[in-house]
Amino acid sequence: MNKIKILGSLFFIALAFSCSSDDSSSSVDDVKPVIDTSVEGAFPTSCATVARGQVINFKALFKDNVELGAYSINIHNNFDHHSHDTEVGSCEFDPVKTPVNPWAATFTYTIPENSKEFIAEQQITIPEDIDAGDYHFMIQLTDAQGWATMRGISFKITE
Repeated sequence: MNKIKILGSLFFIALAFSCSSDDSSSSVDDVKPVIDTSVEGAFPTSCATVARGQVINFKALFKDNVELGAYSINIHNNFDHHSHDTEVGSCEFDPVKTPVNPWAATFTYTIPENSKEFIAEQQITIPEDIDAGDYHFMIQLTDAQGWATMRGISFKITE
């Protein structure tokens, strides 16, 4: 009977150690990726202006603790002064107006596999026939595990 108790005790001790072992390879990534717009040459910056027909030379540094996934850029008008700007401070807005031919666009890009850091650079041409005024430049970055971060930047498109 003592052998059974000893074997049973050893089994439960082994089970306890196996359940509480710290295997970092099976840890869950619960950290959101980072959008860094302070890198040299980053654009757009809050309150920047770009003329119709010109090119937005987008640049930002993306970082993640495990692996980056993909990013998207959404550009849409802010003629009604709604807000999802994530920048400190505020821009001077034009008066509220009704859109006639506003620009709305979404661009999606992949990031090379196994990247923990990536400098994103894209050239986006602003159509010449759109309404000038206040716009938002939204950057959404997703890591390989599905965590996402968004950065909203207010900028102005001029005549």
